Amino acid sequence: LRDSIPISGLRAFVAISELGSFTKAAEQLNLTQPAVSLQIKQLERLMGGDLFIKKKTGVALSDLGTTVDRLARRILSLNNQLIGIAGRAPQHETVHLGIQCCFAQTVLPHVFRECRNLDNVLYKFVCAHTVELAEKLKSGFVDLSLMIENKEPRRNLLAEWNEKFVWICSPHHRILADDGSIPFVGRQDGAIDRAATEVLDERGIPYRIVFSATDIVCMYAAVEAGIGFMSMPLRTIPKSLAVAKERYLPKLPDLRVGVYCTEGFDVVRHQPLVDAFISAVRPPKPGDESSDLSALRQAEPEEVGS
Repeated sequence: LRDSIPISGLRAFVAISELGSFTKAAEQLNLTQPAVSLQIKQLERLMGGDLFIKKKTGVALSDLGTTVDRLARRILSLNNQLIGIAGRAPQHETVHLGIQCCFAQTVLPHVFRECRNLDNVLYKFVCAHTVELAEKLKSGFVDLSLMIENKEPRRNLLAEWNEKFVWICSPHHRILADDGSIPFVGRQDGAIDRAATEVLDERGIPYRIVFSATDIVCMYAAVEAGIGFMSMPLRTIPKSLAVAKERYLPKLPDLRVGVYCTEGFDVVRHQPLVDAFISAVRPPKPGDESSDLSALRQAEPEEVGS
């Protein structure tokens, strides 16, 4: 049994990975710090190397630790499923819910309202961009996620729908492209932006990236300042911005959006949570008050150079 990996050691390892601290992990697991340290040392001996590296404010995963973390989460998920079959599912299990950044402001209140009263479920929200969420799903960092579909095979897709995709701008500033190109505000490695720039490229419409950021709040600020245009799902437009209707902007295709689960996630056991999450993140039905909010914030059409 020397080559067997204890589940308790994996739980301690994942707790440290999430909290970045041996002390915090020990508190969460109701163990002493020396006990947690011993479990990690045993796990490191089995893995043949250090799993964590020290930082000024705690610890972070090493390269080996990153690989172990992905597999450890899968093992723990399967372990919980087996326990569930025996009727001894862990109480108050923490489920990680992923939401793509551009949807957070719109859907988070609904998700919280729908999910907070579910029995025996704790949850943690993770907001990130499409590429990062896809990686977190793959590695088991996220259990359920709302995200725009990418071109990879659609594994573990639980629900999907179309979202109207539009250009947005500041309602207070007139954006003029002096060189004839479209000033574009974009995300770094953003799937939404790729969809928009592909349309521009196909139409042969020149554009210039005038602002780039990973923080969507910074991008909103750039658009509100009149620096450029940005592409977004219609229902996610913040109140300070408006749908851009300049005639030189090409019509954007609908985006395909879906709810995914990680490999090994027990959908049947978590069906109430899955149903509540999907219900909360789906677009409102036509005629609902919330479905008409974005339509109220539209800019008037402008002629090129007007």
